[in-house]
Parts: sequence; C-alpha cells; structure tokens
Amino acid sequence: MDTFLPAGSFVGFTVTDAIDGSFCASLLENVQARGFIATGLRYPDDYRNNDRLVFEDPSLAAQLFSALGNELPPELVVDGVTWKLEGLNPRFRACRYQDGQGFCVHRDGSHVPSAQLRSLLTVQLYLDEVPGRIGGHTRFYADARGATTLASIPPIAGTAIVFDHRVWHDGEAVSAGIKHVLRTDAMYRRVGREREADDTLGRHRGYVWKVIVRDSGDIASAGRDGTVRTWGASPQVCDLGLGSVTALHETGGRLWAGTRSGHLVVLDEEGGFQPVAAIDGAVLDLAHVPESGVLVASTASGALHAFDERGDAQWTSQAHEGWAWQVAPYRDGLVSVGQYGRIRCTSAQGQTHTFAELGRPLRAVAVSGEELWLGDVHGRLHVAGAPRLSLEAHDAAITSIAIARDGSVVTSSEDGSVKRWRDQLCEPCALRSDFVTSVALNPQGDLVCADRKSVV
Repeated sequence: MDTFLPAGSFVGFTVTDAIDGSFCASLLENVQARGFIATGLRYPDDYRNNDRLVFEDPSLAAQLFSALGNELPPELVVDGVTWKLEGLNPRFRACRYQDGQGFCVHRDGSHVPSAQLRSLLTVQLYLDEVPGRIGGHTRFYADARGATTLASIPPIAGTAIVFDHRVWHDGEAVSAGIKHVLRTDAMYRRVGREREADDTLGRHRGYVWKVIVRDSGDIASAGRDGTVRTWGASPQVCDLGLGSVTALHETGGRLWAGTRSGHLVVLDEEGGFQPVAAIDGAVLDLAHVPESGVLVASTASGALHAFDERGDAQWTSQAHEGWAWQVAPYRDGLVSVGQYGRIRCTSAQGQTHTFAELGRPLRAVAVSGEELWLGDVHGRLHVAGAPRLSLEAHDAAITSIAIARDGSVVTSSEDGSVKRWRDQLCEPCALRSDFVTSVALNPQGDLVCADRKSVV
C-alpha cells in the first residue's frame, strides 16, 4: 500500500497487484462483452466524453472484497460521525478511454442505499496495459481549479486506487491507445445516529439537484435518489423510480419533474405521478411561459421541448449544440444558455435566435427586467443588459442564480458558497461543506439552498 495524498488530508492510496493477471483479464473480457455506451446525453462532453457501462454484480463485489477488504480502512470518521466498513458496492461502473477521451476535474458521488449505509471511498481498478498508450493517468488536485497536482497515478493493470470521494481528481485524456478501468466503492455503515445541523430542512440519499419554493410556501426538492420531496407542514416523498431527478418546476399548483434518464412527469396530490413524455437526453431544467401557458424542458441534447398544461407536446427547438443547461421566461418567450457559451432566445411558438455568444460554457441564467444574469463554468457572473458587466464571483462553476424582490441577486456555486450581490458588491450568505447545486428565495427573502447532502 502506497499513500499519495498529504498526511492529515483525505484517504488516498494505491495497492499494486491488487488482483492477478488472470483475474484482471477475465474482468476486462467481462466488461467488453457487456458493451459500452457513450456518455454524451448523460454528461456534457467538455466534462466527460469516455464510454461507460453500469451494471450490478453482488458476487463480483464479494469476490473483490475478499481480495481487497484487508487493505481498506475498517473505520472512518467523517464530520464527527463514525462509519464501519461493510463491503463493496455491487453497482459497478466500467469506463473505456480512447481517441482523446478524458474526464475533467470532479469529485465522485456517494452511493447511498439508506440513511445508515453509504459509500465513502472510491475503489478503482486498472484493467489493462497497452503498449504505446499515451495519457490515461488518474490525477489528484488540491482544489476544483486543478492548479496544484497532488499525485498522478499511471494506468498499470491490476493496480487499485482507493481514495475519498471528496478528493478532486480527473482522468487524463488518452491520446493514443486505450484504457479500461472498473470502479466500485467501499461501503460503510453508520455507528450511532447523525446529528443534523439546526438549519437543515431534510435530506435526500445522495445529491440534491434542485430546490424550489412552491406557491404554498413549502419547499420542494429533487435528488439523485429518484425522489421529489416536499418540506413543510405536510412533508411528502414521491419516489419516481426513474433514476436521478434533475429538474423541478411548479405552475398552476402542479409540480413537474424531469429526470436524467429523459422522463418528464407531473406529480399528483396523493404522492403519485403521471408520465408526460420520454425525451432524448437528460432533462436539465424546466420553465413556464406565462403568455402561452407552455412548459419548456431544456435537455442534454441541446433541444427545448414545449408542452401544454395537459402535457401534450407543442414544439421542439434545437436551440443549442451540446447541453442546454438552463432556461427562463424572458419577454414573451424564453432565454436559454448552453454548453458552448451561446445565449439563445426562443419565442412562445418555438422560433429561436442567438441573443449573444460569450465564448465560455454557461451554466445558469436568471432574468431581472431586461437584464440577463448569467453564470459560467469558471465562476464568473455576467450581466447582459445596459450596462453590461462581468464579475469574478466564485472559484468554480455557478450552478444557480435567483433574483430577490429587492433587486439583489443570489448565486450558488460548486465552490460551496452562496453569495448575494447588490450594486456589484458581494455579501457572502452561506458556506457549505460541499458544492451547492441550487438556490431559491421565498417571498420573505429567506434563502433556501441545496447541496450534495441536504436542503437548508
């Protein structure tokens, strides 16, 4: 076992010859036989563009745990909570990298089957060594910007890399040859009961992707655990069973939800839901056009899809190349922002034109009168209006922008911060231990935000 992260920081070590050559070859044959798929409609290609395979195999998890279990920390303490090692995650993710494919700086998500059981460490196995291969190291960084490299682990067949999910890392592009890796996770069971922070409304099992304030004043949230949850006088959980719920919007008292798997549904008052449409690509955001009454979904294919209040399809507009990250009502139609830096305006009937191009990937948009507030992947906040301005707002991607009734603007970021802006001056609002995915404001101006753990 060789540690590669600074002492006193996160867990990070390699195990050379974690599995022998014959086992490694059989694993490679196994994943190749199952087949890989491109990640394009599930992840933006400037984030990751490798081929991927996800499968369940409890017997393989048990077999690998027999080989690696003694190398894993038997106990971990995270945020004051003690966790004991239980086994390996039976859900595997195999990745294939070739022809310049890579995976940019990121942190891994936890697998959370229950409140008492979750993954804390990534276990990644290199499955092959290819003569003449160029690139393919797994590189570890001090922060999201990737400016300071802590370690660079070359792909050597049979080597296992074990590291904390919270460590920033990337998969270096493979410019020649091919690389196969197999990822699982070390699963830990909670010892005792976790104390929630006083300001926590509640939790999902895994990432919270979206939070909104409903017309009733209740809070609704959507998460990686496949549920939509309402927090308030009558808490409610709707388990869609369709994978990660990535988008959420209310119009006319009806709650609409979109999923990473491309499903659009409408929730009912009894905690159930009705399917509306299956869309090509993940549903990233939802917005309502008051003038026409249509609900519009922006998607990972770059298309905008419009539906009437009954859920009947009205039109589709190919507004963007790559991901159409967010959409918002603007004038008598909509404005949307995309992966390749374009700001596009779309009428209520589906005609689209380019409003402006910023030349950098855009993640968030909000409208204040005639002003467009825009957030990019580098943490810069832009205002398209009169006058135009640009601010160094955050140290990582801006994920959400909300306009308060007093005219102030609230931004959230993957750097874990939430900030309020008045006359270009910053007022830090909150600092979370993990990146903030979504922010909303209630009519009283109170701030609600979601991170990878909870709604607060």
